[in-house]
Amino acid sequence: MEFREKIGVNAVRVALAVFATGTLMAAHAQEQTTPNTDKVERVVITGSNIKSIDTESTSPVQVIKHEDIMRQGVTNVADLIGNLSASTGGLSDIGGSNSFAPGATSVSLRNLGEQSTLVLLNGRRLPVYALADYTNVFSNVDAIPLDAIERVEILKTGASAIYGSDAVAGVINIITKSNYQGLDVSADRTQSSHGGAFATTKASITGGFGEYDKDGYNVLLNADFYKRESTMWTNLLQYTDPALLKYSPNFGKYSTYSYPGNIVDATVTPVPGCDPSLIQGGACKYNKYERFQAVPESQRANFYGSGTLNLGGGTQAFGEVLYSKITTKYISPFTYYGDGLGTIGWGNPTTGQSLTFNYLGLPVTNPLNSAGEAGAALRYRFVDAPTFQNVDSSEYRAIGGLRGTFKDFDWETAAGVMGSKTTTTQRGAFSSSGFIQTIGDYNKYTGNVSSANLAYTATDPNFFNQPNGYHPGQVNSAAVLNTLFPAFGYQGKDSQAFVDAKLSGTLAKLPAGDLGFAVGGEVRHESYSNTPSANLLVGDIVGYGASSSDASRNTSSLFAEFNIPVFKKFEISAAARVDKYPQLAAHFSPRLAFRYTPTDSILLRGTIENGFRAPNMVESAQSTKFAYSGGTSDPQRCQQATNLQNDLNNKANALNPNDPQAALLYARAEAVYSAECSFGLAIKTLNNPDLQPETSQSISVGIVIEPIKNFTASFDYWHIDRKGTIGIPSIAQVLNGGPLPAGTTLNRAALNPAADPTFTTAEIAAYGVTSGPLQNVTQMMENLTQQITSGVDVELKGKAKFENLGTLRVGIDGTYLISYKDSNISDITENLAGQYGFAHVNANATAALETGSFTNGFRLNYNNGYALQQGKYDATWNNAACKTNKVSACYVGSSQTVDYFFVYTGFKNTVISANVLNVFNQLAATDIRAFGIGGAIPSSFQDAQGRMFRLSLNYKFK
Repeated sequence: MEFREKIGVNAVRVALAVFATGTLMAAHAQEQTTPNTDKVERVVITGSNIKSIDTESTSPVQVIKHEDIMRQGVTNVADLIGNLSASTGGLSDIGGSNSFAPGATSVSLRNLGEQSTLVLLNGRRLPVYALADYTNVFSNVDAIPLDAIERVEILKTGASAIYGSDAVAGVINIITKSNYQGLDVSADRTQSSHGGAFATTKASITGGFGEYDKDGYNVLLNADFYKRESTMWTNLLQYTDPALLKYSPNFGKYSTYSYPGNIVDATVTPVPGCDPSLIQGGACKYNKYERFQAVPESQRANFYGSGTLNLGGGTQAFGEVLYSKITTKYISPFTYYGDGLGTIGWGNPTTGQSLTFNYLGLPVTNPLNSAGEAGAALRYRFVDAPTFQNVDSSEYRAIGGLRGTFKDFDWETAAGVMGSKTTTTQRGAFSSSGFIQTIGDYNKYTGNVSSANLAYTATDPNFFNQPNGYHPGQVNSAAVLNTLFPAFGYQGKDSQAFVDAKLSGTLAKLPAGDLGFAVGGEVRHESYSNTPSANLLVGDIVGYGASSSDASRNTSSLFAEFNIPVFKKFEISAAARVDKYPQLAAHFSPRLAFRYTPTDSILLRGTIENGFRAPNMVESAQSTKFAYSGGTSDPQRCQQATNLQNDLNNKANALNPNDPQAALLYARAEAVYSAECSFGLAIKTLNNPDLQPETSQSISVGIVIEPIKNFTASFDYWHIDRKGTIGIPSIAQVLNGGPLPAGTTLNRAALNPAADPTFTTAEIAAYGVTSGPLQNVTQMMENLTQQITSGVDVELKGKAKFENLGTLRVGIDGTYLISYKDSNISDITENLAGQYGFAHVNANATAALETGSFTNGFRLNYNNGYALQQGKYDATWNNAACKTNKVSACYVGSSQTVDYFFVYTGFKNTVISANVLNVFNQLAATDIRAFGIGGAIPSSFQDAQGRMFRLSLNYKFK
């Protein structure tokens, strides 16, 4: 750990030295800079519908240009947005296999979630992903081609008065190239220094013809192809944080749930046929990490086209077409079976009936039961099971319109259609009916599940030995495997159509300047459906929930915006929008902002706005959802399970490593903890047609200064108060022992020492277990929570020219989170900033030196640490629990990495660029909460990635 910390400190020192040196040199060289001769023109900045010649608006807008994107070494839009200091994660296609929306990536700003961040393409909305993330609807940024982008503008305040619903935390407007001529091709490859793992390959071709001012037209075409290779954990554990071994003796070790298996009674006996090389400590072992996937395979083909045509008389026709085809392939661990796994609870969405799957021992008559005793456990892994999830998604967006000028007015109107389709196909989970048919009825047993002595009492003596069923360790037919492991999944579809129009220009000439205005409106029709397979709808897939919806609606809106010059150098911007959604009153969103430039080098600005988010069609439509809350900890049974786990591990540690009992004790310790401290709790969520829109008020106040020419710094304070947030209470809050929210029911089984899924009768008495296991929770979507967050954004950027060295460009993008309060996690009065998941500081600094045909630079990425506890109701990760679990540091440390980039343009029409990401091979901060006590997979793959290399080649044909 000491070596890790020294490397991290040195990395920071080197990067800061580079940055500081560049800044000082720039300050001394300011007299050598030359005036900016760029042509100034009136343009629309994200956050307003009125054209302006000023690049700094009343609201803070961060602009990332194409060259900045290339220097970051990113290969997709998701990574680009993830590098923003204001970005706070979102769903990732990498880790989305267990979500309701696999194969897609969302974005989130300000810790307010994916539904509060609006993503636009050239100022207009994108289709939503065809599968909701439980109830969250979002746009999939993986469908946007990176090489077609000219710049990205990030509006860091609410903008409902301009854009309507969803723009609560901010707006990300992705702007494509315009009036582009030529043909260029590019290709890049990224991979890890650890054996070439985590490899991605991207190729792109972009063509444009027609110079608009000369020829009267322009057409842009882009095709972007991306492939990410699958990477498994099996060869990467050697690179991960060694501290994880301290909290999980089983981390990195082979499993006794193996093929052809083990018989467990008083001892462990390998099933005949086990590979001798896999017999360890008297047990047949299996390398479970062969099927633990760090990143899934993804293949993407994104196409974009746009065109403009001068119709004469100041009128222009324009159009855009976007199409995306994405396939994501997840590999899952082979299904395993045996004692120590407790029970699986789920439900039948059609009837609402709760269901339970029990892991039984073998009957005496089973030929594998070498112990000859009823209930001898078979630990087995179905290595012949088809175990995967494939996600096929397509997305389209087509827009056509007219724009023009008439005297002092600009007008624009457009119509468009868009949509997406997603199909998931998954296999590898038991079919309940198929299990009964091919193996036996798992519902009939006696005894204690955790004591490994389940006496099978069904009338069928052929449990796990059906004549025409599944036979462990033998070749099984495709028909049997299809019955036991059938395909299941979802089909989702989103479609939208819209017409919009706006008029802007100068309403009047005032003494202080032009009174600018914009008015417009939009009509939109949208439909959304999500259909699970028949076996999910009837609860036939063991352990899986289901989500379904089918709805459509028409919406309309009107907006107006005014830019009022009060006196010279001081202007006020006022905007308002009215949105009408079915069964909801018309919602009014006002906005007031100011901009004041007391001197040429100082700008003061501020905004106050009321925002909103209308309930989406999943939240308000008729639907029933069964899901699991992963990593749930039962406050009435977890501490007892942890104490038992520690005792089991201590007993195992005292034995000879080759003693077969040691493996059994370690395995049971892991299972006990998982059953009570990190399990999946069944949750039934009901829609609510009476939901009201979420509302928010956002305030920002900032200053932009230019202390020396070509160097600017901005400091913006922001505060967002969102009320009536739609959702359900967090499981931690439901389980804290206080009064349950309206519409919430908590179901817990009675304590039954004779058949407890985790503890034996003796253990229940010894460890003071007084409550039965949790069964499920029923909840209803409500306007029940509030979030209040505030912070400061800092942005510094500048450039300086040196006669011999070239041009130095420097920049800082940072966010300091002052406060985050969330009534879904704790009382609204508790500040969660600095607690788990809510770091105070997220920042990056860049320094680049452009010398002739060469550009070299560094980027420092920094996040400060935070506590493991999240809210005062979190009893699992408070200081007392950390002490009990022997967690030496009850926090996640700060993290910092340094990236290097290089660009060479010395060859004709050719650009060669290279990136080294994580130059100093810095390990991730240890996150024991994400890993879990007794965890099996690292919570981050930064350690496994290590130092990443990217090489890119671009050639432009003349």
